[in-house]
Amino acid sequence: MLTGSYPMSVDTKARITLPAVFRKQLVEGDNRTIKLVPYGGRVNGFTPDGFKAFVDSLFAVNGEQYDPRSSKQEKLKRGLTARAVEVDIDSAGRVALGKLDANKAGTRERFGLVGEVVVVGADDHFEVWNAKEWADEQESLDEELDALLYHD
Repeated sequence: MLTGSYPMSVDTKARITLPAVFRKQLVEGDNRTIKLVPYGGRVNGFTPDGFKAFVDSLFAVNGEQYDPRSSKQEKLKRGLTARAVEVDIDSAGRVALGKLDANKAGTRERFGLVGEVVVVGADDHFEVWNAKEWADEQESLDEELDALLYHD
């Protein structure tokens, strides 16, 4: 389980260094590949198997699985998988966020992933947030967490 939040800086080559605790969980033997997927105002990082499980879960509704004959489901699945970028965690533990721009120029800038960012553990994947947006998100979260944790 990936947990915690870690302030980072995007370097001049558009890379971030993943926290060592994340690398230990994400690297499987010689496989250092992860999938980066921009959505929801942040970039999400999954192992290849984790990404497949995530995509499959989006189409599991009322016991039904993905229906390739549904044009809407086909379009949504294709759109999501087309946005995913495969990158390697390099020997120094860095991930090249700049590869996101290969699919759609300006992705990093649109998501605010320049300068200061926060790498956040989100259970089965990690998220990369713009530092200010992460701070704003956390500021509004206290009341919602209290409501979740306490019934009275």
